[in-house]
Amino acid sequence: MLDMHAVRRAPGGLMGDPHPALMPLVAELAAACECPPRLMGDRVVAALLGAPPISLLITPEQCTASRHCYTRRVIYGDPAGRFTILALIWGPGQFSPVHAHQTWCAYMVCDNSLTETEYVFEAGRAAPAHTAMRPPGYCCFSDAGLDHTHRLGNSGARTAISLHVYGVDSSHVATRVNRIVDVV
Repeated sequence: MLDMHAVRRAPGGLMGDPHPALMPLVAELAAACECPPRLMGDRVVAALLGAPPISLLITPEQCTASRHCYTRRVIYGDPAGRFTILALIWGPGQFSPVHAHQTWCAYMVCDNSLTETEYVFEAGRAAPAHTAMRPPGYCCFSDAGLDHTHRLGNSGARTAISLHVYGVDSSHVATRVNRIVDVV
């Protein structure tokens, strides 16, 4: 489960000037936020697919997984509060709880693979429907709501890293992103 104290700011993110390599991604995400809703998801995915290597966005020390749970590292918070970019560091065997999202979200696998289980709702509870490996370069987008309920994590033996974008102000990442759901 996410340790709310594990939300940390990466250098060059909210605590200082963004890394110059990040600025094209920021510009594309800002433009995507201005798109009609039916086009936004494709534009966000395209922006993530063009993201700089994760090694430019977080330090080697920040790539170290916590022993307790996966860690979110804020890389950039949009000054207008439209989105926040984070790196998630997944130690071996670390998984998110089963959740949906309270906001739009997108993620891209950057380093090593992640395992994603997607869920459907039956009688008001989530039931597993499909599990797939998500290799580096895999990218997806989902709108807010229960239509994309999932569990994401690292079933491998080495640390994995993913890049996430959530449609919330950075001050609300710990409270207004995930909606934990009951499982059958």
